[in-house]
Amino acid sequence: MSTELGEVVMTSTVSAGDREVGVEVADPRPGTGRPGWQCTYRVAGTRTHRVHGPDRLSAIYAALVEIPGATARFVSSSASEDPMGRHLPVTGRLRQGGHAIADPREFGSPLGARAVDTGAGPVVIVLGRPRRDPERPHTCLCPYRIDDRTEAFGQGFDELHAVLAAIRGASAILGIPRDWPATQ
Repeated sequence: MSTELGEVVMTSTVSAGDREVGVEVADPRPGTGRPGWQCTYRVAGTRTHRVHGPDRLSAIYAALVEIPGATARFVSSSASEDPMGRHLPVTGRLRQGGHAIADPREFGSPLGARAVDTGAGPVVIVLGRPRRDPERPHTCLCPYRIDDRTEAFGQGFDELHAVLAAIRGASAILGIPRDWPATQ
């Protein structure tokens, strides 16, 4: 789905207190005015937030780490505007599911890649784009590969959680820190 954010690659509905708030994460782009990559996200259809990283995966991970705080700030600031604590509507339509591909277990186009050092030497981890599993409608899958040898899927109840599960799955297989996309 394309919006003013650019191509939205992940959506989620995040619980914050007694509210549910929609989140959209755009496909990272090369940074403008600074080196590296920029990932843009939006909470509840409000203004966009931009985070940066040295590569695509770092920028995505920075957004995923920052979203809970941005959601809490949104709910906190909107409480004064809506003292009744009503659910604030999300503007725009959140898509349900990832990019359409013929076979949901096919890897599809990559979300990003990163070379990491392990005890056994350097490897390349590639994350695919998350998508809804048509056989299990309440489950999203995020494929990942390690050096074209190991292919697996992170799974979660939405696209954001599936990507985080893929990142953690790769770290468990390789014995590297869970925040490997944030480190160089």
